[in-house]
Amino acid sequence: MTTENMIIVGDKFECFAENEGVLTASEALHILKHQLLSDKKIRFKLGQGLSEAQVSQLVKTAQDAGLSNLLEFNETVKSGRNYVHKHQQRNSMLGLPRRICEKKFELDVMLDDACDEMGDHVTGHHVQGMVITEAARQAFLTITEAFFLKDNDFSSYFVINTLNSQYTSFMFPVPATIEYEIVEHKEKKAGAHSFDVVMNVVQNGVICSVVTTSFSTYNAEWLEKKEAAMACDAIKYVLNNEGEQNVAA
Repeated sequence: MTTENMIIVGDKFECFAENEGVLTASEALHILKHQLLSDKKIRFKLGQGLSEAQVSQLVKTAQDAGLSNLLEFNETVKSGRNYVHKHQQRNSMLGLPRRICEKKFELDVMLDDACDEMGDHVTGHHVQGMVITEAARQAFLTITEAFFLKDNDFSSYFVINTLNSQYTSFMFPVPATIEYEIVEHKEKKAGAHSFDVVMNVVQNGVICSVVTTSFSTYNAEWLEKKEAAMACDAIKYVLNNEGEQNVAA
């Protein structure tokens, strides 16, 4: 019997789902719920764009229909608020981090098409570049929180010094991984850290994007006081310099 593989993607990737071998989450749920299967042996693979709740619903529906063997995926677990600094789980774009060696890590990209970055619209077949950059930003938050700040007895504040994104190939709503490497790491006084890292976003063995960043972490209480003082200075400048243009000195 011939096996037909189908990729399930979020409903907003409707353009991509027009391709053969792709279904939207709604279409897949309808097929499983009503057991609308052909004589072929079908295997469902998980693409991008589904929420954890949608994945759970697909898994449960398949179980209830006695079709669990058709799914090549289980329920997903994404990095939460403590790692990605997002209050709403739909905005988390990553699975749990994995340490490969001292300075190398991996994270699976897990996009929810209800995230803020995709909330307005999705154009074409691909994942927009700014979504990839946001996933990379969440990656350095997650790796740092999980492996370098976990024993701190204080909250940390992240400051980005530089962030550069290069897009080398389209990324599509199918499985992708971020390969994360620390180029330089320095521990500073008062529990501060500085990092230079490079992240490769890889899909089907091809690097779709390279994101490099330099960032630091500080004791949040200390930096919040400094930020507040700078905010007051900015307000005073505007109030006391009416009519002046915002140009560099």
